[in-house]
Amino acid sequence: MLRSEAGRSNPDIERAIKDLLAEDANFDRNENRSAHREHLVRHLRVEIRELEQVIDAVSRNISVAGIGIITDQDIASGTIAVLGIERLKGPTTKIIAECRWSRNYGENWFISGWKFQNLKR
Repeated sequence: MLRSEAGRSNPDIERAIKDLLAEDANFDRNENRSAHREHLVRHLRVEIRELEQVIDAVSRNISVAGIGIITDQDIASGTIAVLGIERLKGPTTKIIAECRWSRNYGENWFISGWKFQNLKR
């Protein structure tokens, strides 16, 4: 059972966390989305066949139209890849997708938006 720690929180940490959450909310407001996205944090692998490259990534959000992912390297717009999204139970879900945009997401990190094309069978 979780105990309430709110009464004992450090005010400096509280301000820092509120700033991080406000920054995140502002980032979401400035995105152009074609569909409503839900937060979903999962490990995934980006398999770029053209470059024979596999990049580890973490998802940030997802919709029926696409996914936002975070990586430690920039991915060029127009890149086609197989996104292997790990599940908590069951086999990895593999989806062919196109990178629509990529930009800096802090120091040495990048966020990119992907449009789903088809399930990989």
